[in-house]
Amino acid sequence: MVPQVSYERRTADIYKDSDRIATYDVTAYLAGIDLGSQFTRYGELRLGVSGGMLSPELDTGPQELSPGEDDIQQGAFTARLFLDQLNSTQFPRSGWQAGAKLFNSISVIGADEDYTKWDMDGTFVTSFGQHTFNLGMKAGGNIGSDELPRYDLFQWGGFLQQSGYATGQLMGDSLWFSRLMYYHRILKGSLLEGIYGGFSLEVGEVGGPLVAGGPEGILESGCVFIAADSPIGPMYLGYGQALDNSNNSFYFFLGRPY
Repeated sequence: MVPQVSYERRTADIYKDSDRIATYDVTAYLAGIDLGSQFTRYGELRLGVSGGMLSPELDTGPQELSPGEDDIQQGAFTARLFLDQLNSTQFPRSGWQAGAKLFNSISVIGADEDYTKWDMDGTFVTSFGQHTFNLGMKAGGNIGSDELPRYDLFQWGGFLQQSGYATGQLMGDSLWFSRLMYYHRILKGSLLEGIYGGFSLEVGEVGGPLVAGGPEGILESGCVFIAADSPIGPMYLGYGQALDNSNNSFYFFLGRPY
């Protein structure tokens, strides 16, 4: 039995094509409890219930993009499966990882809106000498006839997540994405994992966009990067380009991007 309490304050930008047209300020309070079981060294399964309050506010932008009520009550049954056999959390060179999550928002335990959101992801990594190939995927959507509310849509885009697009530029009610990444260790570290150079090829689609007129259909993008391990996590310097339009971005990224 694992109790959980969280507080989050963040901003979310809304785009029409490559133009930012609105910004939300989002505050969230959430508490819950999970019951789970570990599968020896493979991973874990958790089932739980959570509740709290979400307060999205329109900071800048047209009023028609307002999230509506200032405070949104949340209450949901949750499920999470996580399996991990990667040999490293920073720059894996072999193994696999898979996960799936289910969020069933339901009014009988206090939610303002009924809907069910799911997402799943997976990674497979193999190496030949110092050359590593990392294949990743992610997919998500809703279950049933209840649509996802605008405050809980999928937000995608950014470094190694449809590179070339700004972080969170793609927002909609469904997502599928796959990425083939290659990296090569160009300098081996004595204590940390060293320095890597690499690139990625990415394809995906975000369906049911919040704002009409943005990128639609199957999107293709790529990225080149240099990465280094550090005591505070992996650091990346990269350039991403959308292959079917002029969207591009330079990145300095600290942490695990996928």
